Amino acid sequence: MEPIRSVQFSPPVPAIDPPARPSGVGDRNDGDRTLDPAVSLDLSPEAASRRSAEDESRGYVRDKDSDSVVFRITDKVSGDIIVQIPNEVVIKARVYGREQNPPVGERIEKHA
Repeated sequence: MEPIRSVQFSPPVPAIDPPARPSGVGDRNDGDRTLDPAVSLDLSPEAASRRSAEDESRGYVRDKDSDSVVFRITDKVSGDIIVQIPNEVVIKARVYGREQNPPVGERIEKHA
């Protein structure tokens, strides 16, 4: 059995100055340091009732890859999906799982 050796510590690393930023990078209007207007988001229950249902489209669709039914709320103006159940990640996981493991009872041809 080897004897216990003492632990050796290295000296601390000296701090360095941050690199100088080249002029023109990240500057707004050459010296104007004002911020953009703030964005506000109303999450109160009353805000949900103020949003008109005419701005969004709701419906069920069948996903082609996973062959499962998906509920979507879509913004009519931009076409963006606001809510999707199940989530896109869950659908991709289902597709991956089905590709890796065929369903039980599916016939697989065997050749001798």
